[in-house]
Parts: sequence; structure tokens; C-alpha cells
Amino acid sequence: MVEKVLQLHREKTIFWSLLGILVISAFFYMYFINTTVHNIVVRQNLESEASTLTLALGNQEFQYIKARNSVTLQLAYSLGFKDVREKSFVVQKPLPQVSYLVR
Repeated sequence: MVEKVLQLHREKTIFWSLLGILVISAFFYMYFINTTVHNIVVRQNLESEASTLTLALGNQEFQYIKARNSVTLQLAYSLGFKDVREKSFVVQKPLPQVSYLVR
């Protein structure tokens, strides 16, 4: 009779242990599914923002090219630029040659 009571107690312990493991596993499963869905939404938002920024950058590059191509000599003269009459260059004197004595 004592043997059956011990065996029943082991079965209860095994049952509650397995039930606890099942509940913990279900909790972790739901947590990881929630984290995965959250990461997917964040990734989609980042991709959308990246494409918006790329489009804005492309528009700015187009405006820069348009402004660069609109610069003419007449516009430069109207802004106060003048032609240079004499061109002067800065010439660097050659450095003297130094020799070292080997001892």
C-alpha cells in the first residue's frame, strides 16, 4: 500500500512539472511571436523612411544640378565678379639639398 502512495505522489509531481514547463513554453512562445511582429513593423517603418529620405535627396541633387547649370558669365558679372587681367602664380623655391654624414 505504501508503494502505491509514493507512486501517486511521483505522478503528481511529474504532472505539475510538465504543466509548468508547458505554461512557461507557451509564455515564451507568445513573447517571441510578439517581438517578431514588433520587429517586422519597425523594419517596414524604417524602409519607408529610408525610401522617403532617398527621394528627398534625389530632389535636392536635381535642384543642385539645375542651379549649377544656370550659372552664366552674365550672372557672374551681375553679382560683381570681374575678369583677372594679370595672372600671378606663387612659386616655391627649391629646398637646398642636405647630405648627412654616415658615421
